[in-house]
Amino acid sequence: MPNNNLITQMIYRIITCCVSALAVLLTCRIFYAGQPLPLTWDFLKFYTNLSNYVVFVVSVIVLADNVKRVYAGERKGYNKKIRTFKFMTTFAILLTFLVYLFLLGRVWTAQFWRDIANLCLHVFAPLLFIFDYLLFDEKKSVSVYAPLLSLIMPVVYLAVILIIGAIFKDFKYPYFFLNVHEIGYGGVALWVSGLLVVFTGLGYLLWLYNRRVKVDGKYKLDLKDINWLHRPDPPSEHNEKNDESDNYAA
Repeated sequence: MPNNNLITQMIYRIITCCVSALAVLLTCRIFYAGQPLPLTWDFLKFYTNLSNYVVFVVSVIVLADNVKRVYAGERKGYNKKIRTFKFMTTFAILLTFLVYLFLLGRVWTAQFWRDIANLCLHVFAPLLFIFDYLLFDEKKSVSVYAPLLSLIMPVVYLAVILIIGAIFKDFKYPYFFLNVHEIGYGGVALWVSGLLVVFTGLGYLLWLYNRRVKVDGKYKLDLKDINWLHRPDPPSEHNEKNDESDNYAA
């Protein structure tokens, strides 16, 4: 079951915010631990950078509420702020992590592991934020439509990149699978369709994880009370007490 200790959550989220802030600075080249490069607006065309900006903003919002609740004397509970948008952000940064890991990055090279910007943007900040969802988010708190809503950010990004590319003929596409000059619109459509199918599936795996509950010492998927029209009801007081007892037992 998720850890409902607000102090533990707060400490973890402070670390996440610090790493995410460093990642944001690295995208803007305000601080760069490698070869200095000139600052240009090109950094805004990379999905990696944009998704890391969203991660930082969401991390700050969630941490601020966490600190406020601890300061008010609360010790047990879960995040109550922008829960659906936090899920969407988790999906967005998971996409960043996996696409870079399997399609773009060269994890077998020493350079991959020596580049602090690369590690912060593609590994450390994404994993910290993803594990925040896995470790601390309240069960049965995310709508069944959240994985579909999570497609909005990457689809809007795709549309903007293709529109800019169509307007400016010398536009340099940020990723090979979006490079209309090299693979054409048909090739882009094939790549994007495949990625959307794969990541929609992954989004629903994340959602199913949120439906995992502990019953009689065993983890099961609770799919009985899915509300297809409205946001799911919060867990009952009985379930919250069971969650707390599970944490104490651990």
